[in-house]
Amino acid sequence: MNRQDVKRQKQTKKNEDSETTREFSLLNPYFLGTILLGIGLYTATKFRGDREGHILKYLEAKENAYIPHNHHIAIGFGACQDLLVDFDKFFKALDLGPPKLGDESHFRSIRGDEELNKMFAYFFLAGAAAERFVRNIDYYKRIVDAAKTVEGAHLTLGGNAPVMATRFIKEGATVLLGAKMSTNLRNLLPGSLQVSGDVLNEDDIHLILEYKEGSKWGPFKAPRANRFIMHSDGNNPQISSLESFVDDVKLLNPNLLVIGGLHMMDNVPLNKTFREQRLLKVQELIRSQKKTTYVHFEMASYVDESLMRQLNGLIFPYVDSMGMNEQELPNLISILRTGKVNVVSDSNPRVATVLDEMRELYILMSQLKAEDMRDLTRIHVHTLAYQAILVIRGSKWTNSEAAAAKASLIAHKWVCADDKVDLAKSRLILDESFATTRATGSKRIYLNSGVACWDEDMFHFCVAPNLVCTDAVQTAGAGDNISAAALVPQIPVPTP
Repeated sequence: MNRQDVKRQKQTKKNEDSETTREFSLLNPYFLGTILLGIGLYTATKFRGDREGHILKYLEAKENAYIPHNHHIAIGFGACQDLLVDFDKFFKALDLGPPKLGDESHFRSIRGDEELNKMFAYFFLAGAAAERFVRNIDYYKRIVDAAKTVEGAHLTLGGNAPVMATRFIKEGATVLLGAKMSTNLRNLLPGSLQVSGDVLNEDDIHLILEYKEGSKWGPFKAPRANRFIMHSDGNNPQISSLESFVDDVKLLNPNLLVIGGLHMMDNVPLNKTFREQRLLKVQELIRSQKKTTYVHFEMASYVDESLMRQLNGLIFPYVDSMGMNEQELPNLISILRTGKVNVVSDSNPRVATVLDEMRELYILMSQLKAEDMRDLTRIHVHTLAYQAILVIRGSKWTNSEAAAAKASLIAHKWVCADDKVDLAKSRLILDESFATTRATGSKRIYLNSGVACWDEDMFHFCVAPNLVCTDAVQTAGAGDNISAAALVPQIPVPTP
């Protein structure tokens, strides 16, 4: 290579370097845009992380500020074993595929494969929890046997009452549980929990199909994590532990009586006269309590309109408090207003919608008429995104802020199956502010801390955001744990 060629090569290299410099200059729009986008994404991510961390600290501070009392709590009814299984593996074990999009449907109970896959698809697509009775016992035994072969399937303590009772024990209460169960199931309960009810040779098994947010089944996609529950229970619908429970409640003299598990009567082939007699016995138990013993009713999945009408007349007028999720709230309102069930609702409703429904529920419940009736003075609604608690101002229910905070923390811990909140597995769905009603000119509440509380006419509201678990391990039992955890700080303490 001669001197002239070397000179030309150096000039070419110099020109290329110059072009590269101009290309990556901060004045280059493409390069500048890339830098700004990166800064924006980093800032937004850091802000979200900072907000979640700030809210976690606030929730934990409010939870820890509550001074526990040794409350005496009686809770009924029933117990079972829950068989938890991944929905997709379960249907593959049955060799049962999804229906066509548009063929999903709702049924009051299940008799066979067609009703099972169409109804599962119906609730899966909505991301809504549901529970149904299987009328064909042979069919139920077959699908339970298939579920037991699925990798990862496992049995655990089930039933609203035992799960809530276990949470109450963990929160420092003295607890009486009304339920019949086997010795093996009793061994899963805390040692200090008193059980009222005979020992069974074998427990009923409830089958729970779990799914995660974004799970797909053929043309169907789940908008959130949830579960579908099936049972063919012959024991719990009869509330068979009721008589022994009544006697033991007298000895305990509880601060709180919790009524749950009555949904086990839903669409079960019980004689209606027998069912009414059992509900009248439950009513008698409630009405025998002193006014200083508060009564909480835990809602569940109901589609039997005749049962709901009986509950409206025989049970609901005698409770002080109710707990429910975002599906059960509009269903209860529909029953009270029209006598008809509301099968499925928005799985992630706006705060304003839920607050309006809580106000409406209070008004509808106050219109029920019965002798010696109690006034509903507390409503707790738990959703995927937040906790909402309403109490009547001047009532004995206190510590709403601590209750909302505790419920929010338990929601994450239970679903993630962890003893602590892991921010790496958390996300906030609730915005920094929300409207208090859907009506025009609504007031906006800003979540400057971790729980927003305010007074409104006769009501005191508290709303807490959930640090939603992004790696759901279990959703079954979440509502029971959430409701129980929120009740404990609010139970009125008797004056000496």
